[in-house]
Amino acid sequence: MNATKPFGDLTTATILVIGHDPRLQRSQAQAEVAFFFDYLTRPRPTSRSEASKHDLAKAVWDYVSVLAGREVLLTELYVTNLCNEFLEHAPGSGTVLVPDDLARRGVEQIAQTVALGHFKVILPMAVQTFYHLCHLGFIDEDSEVVRRFIHAACPRTAGAAQGLYVQSGKAPFLAVCGRRFHHRGVPVVPIVHVKQWPLRPRATRYAEPMARAQQEISRLVSPR
Repeated sequence: MNATKPFGDLTTATILVIGHDPRLQRSQAQAEVAFFFDYLTRPRPTSRSEASKHDLAKAVWDYVSVLAGREVLLTELYVTNLCNEFLEHAPGSGTVLVPDDLARRGVEQIAQTVALGHFKVILPMAVQTFYHLCHLGFIDEDSEVVRRFIHAACPRTAGAAQGLYVQSGKAPFLAVCGRRFHHRGVPVVPIVHVKQWPLRPRATRYAEPMARAQQEISRLVSPR
């Protein structure tokens, strides 16, 4: 298996969730389907390692439901990654850098997915994911906020040489998290990664942006 597959049906999905890459930072597990969402279509496994895969998928599902303000159906979700290819682990516990060529390929695939779908909202998780969407032209807006974010979220050269993603500026995601942007008119609301949710005490600075995200997302996906 060279890559993970997206989860979802483009004929029914209305919420597009975009992760980072298909492996956890230190895990050797290779997901056949993004975020192990195929595990949600069968009973929870009894073995600890397999159950953890099920629980990760369930955490993403629950996370989106909280943001939507209602129980989201699996049929409403389409889940993929910025990069669905299996990257080498970064040194230590750092975040792996998605190289520009793979990011560009991923952004092109995501744009194709959006063009074929009927999405009400796109949810990129975490700073590097949204950085690539911005600097590779996926986002419609060419505002000062976006330009400042791209500059501050650009990977540092020293870290990139080691295969690490280290943002150049201090907390650039705070300025964009929970705000509404667009891709060809489809709303895009960047959110913190599921591993950061629920917010821990040290992440209280994201409380207001994520409250704003909940308001935006619940409004966009509310039944009409």
